[in-house]
Amino acid sequence: MAIRANYKPDIEASKNLIKAEKEYGMVPHVTFAEYSERLKHCFTMKRENGILEARLHTDGDSLQWGAQAHQGLHYFFDWAGRDPENEVIILGGSGKDLFKGIGRYDKKNDKWLPSTEFSSAPHESWKMYDLQYYDGTNDVEGQVFDVEVPTIGVWNGAAFHTDLVLFSDITLATEDAWTTEMHFRVNMVPGDGIQIAWRELMGRKRYAYAELTGEIITARKALELGMVNEICEDTEACYTRAQEIAKLIMGLGTRATRRMTTQMLRKAWKEDIANELRLGFSTEMFVTATDHSPHEGSYWDWAHEEAELVKAAEKNGKVIRPRIGGGQEEDPIK
Repeated sequence: MAIRANYKPDIEASKNLIKAEKEYGMVPHVTFAEYSERLKHCFTMKRENGILEARLHTDGDSLQWGAQAHQGLHYFFDWAGRDPENEVIILGGSGKDLFKGIGRYDKKNDKWLPSTEFSSAPHESWKMYDLQYYDGTNDVEGQVFDVEVPTIGVWNGAAFHTDLVLFSDITLATEDAWTTEMHFRVNMVPGDGIQIAWRELMGRKRYAYAELTGEIITARKALELGMVNEICEDTEACYTRAQEIAKLIMGLGTRATRRMTTQMLRKAWKEDIANELRLGFSTEMFVTATDHSPHEGSYWDWAHEEAELVKAAEKNGKVIRPRIGGGQEEDPIK
C-alpha cells in the first residue's frame, strides 16, 4: 500500500528558531556537532534531513550497561530533545545485541569486573542516589517528557533495559530479539520505569507473570503482546526500516503538527511516569540498600542460556514455561 504524503519535509523550519536565538539574544541550543562529540563514548550518531539516528555502544559494539550510559542517556535526551534541527529520533543498539551485559570489561586481563558504580554498600551510599536514582529517573523523564518529536526504538538482539526502546512511539525488533525482566531475578524491586513500560504494553496480569517468573520474551512474543510494532531480519534491516518510517512521518504532517501529535500520543505515558516513577524508584533503592542485589554478569549469562532454549522451542511450535529445573519443550495451550 502506497502512502501519499501531502507535505514536503519542512526541515528548513528549524532555522527560524536558530535565527531568533541570535536576533533576540536567547540561549543557543547545544548543537549536533557538540553533543555527538561529547557523547561519542556511548553513542554513534548521524543526522540527515532532520532524522537523527543514535546507536548506543561500548567500544563500537553492543552496549555494556554501566554509569557511562546511565548518565549519558539523559544528557542525550536533553540536548537532542532541545535541538530544533531534530524532527524524528531513532534510538537503538549496535552490534548483534542491544546489551552485552552489566559491569566493566578489563581488557588487560580479558574478564568482566563487577559494576562497582552500582554498589549498595553503606560507605558508598552516595552512588545509589547520584549514579542510580538521579540518572535513572532523569533517563525516563528525559525520553518521554523532554523529547518532543516522534521517536523510533530499535531493539536488536538481547536486551534487559528494554524500556529504552519500548518508551519510543514506534518500536522495531530484530528476529532474534529477546529479553527478560531482570529486577526480580537479581533481588531488586522493579521500580525504575521498566515496570510502567511492560505493564502498560502487555497488560497487568501478563506483566506480573513475566516479572515473578523471569519469563523469556522473544520478538515474536513481544509482537503478539503488543510490545513492538514490526520485526525485521537483523540490526541493519531494523535501522533501514526505521529510516523509511521516519521519512514517512516527515512527509505526513507539518513540523508543529508532528510535534504536538507526539505529545498527545504520550499523554498516558506522562501520567503514569509522573504518578509512579520517582516513588517506585525510591522503593527499588530502599530494598537494594537493605537487601543486597548482586549486579553480577552470571545472571545475564543464565538468561542467555534460557533464551536459546525458548527460541529453539518457538521454531518447533512449542513453548518452554518457567519451571524449577525447566528447559523442557511443551505444547502451547490455545
